Amino acid sequence: MKKYKILIISILTLIISFVRSWYSDFLFDKLFIFYIIPNLLLFVLFNYCFITSLIKIVKERKLINVVSIIVLLCSVLLFFFFPFRKVKTNYELNSFEKARLEIIDKIIYNELKPDDFGNVKLPKEYKKYSMSGEVTIYQNDKEGQVICFWIFRGMQSGSVQLMYSTGGEKLIKDNENGHPIINIEKLKDNWYYVETDY
Repeated sequence: MKKYKILIISILTLIISFVRSWYSDFLFDKLFIFYIIPNLLLFVLFNYCFITSLIKIVKERKLINVVSIIVLLCSVLLFFFFPFRKVKTNYELNSFEKARLEIIDKIIYNELKPDDFGNVKLPKEYKKYSMSGEVTIYQNDKEGQVICFWIFRGMQSGSVQLMYSTGGEKLIKDNENGHPIINIEKLKDNWYYVETDY
């Protein structure tokens, strides 16, 4: 068991890296301290395993130490290059679509009303379908609907929205409200992944 210790810790690092990245927007938005703690833990575990594996490779030249390094490198690649936010958005789009369409219907029929800034605080049973617990209405009239479910409500690093638009990209661009749109990507009919500079 002792000889597998570094490999086990390396695999644990990979798992923590995945979980931290999958929930990073939630942690950053709601529980900032719990966003920092996994990063520190990952840093310590990674350095410990990497240095220990390198020393063991030089001394013993065993395959298990090389495997530990490969697992650690996979963690780094996953952490920096895997598009977690986009993959999670696609997953939740399919999982939450029915509930989100219910929210849209309630907005269209004025069962859910916006404040002066176009934000609708969602009832408790719907809060989980938008990161901030509210949606933003950019347009809701006979010409169409543009309704935003928040994926990440940024401060300086930009925001990501899942937008429902009955008029496609054009209607989204027509409702641009002073925060330039950086990217629009169609996910499926009426649903768009939108990145802004705010």
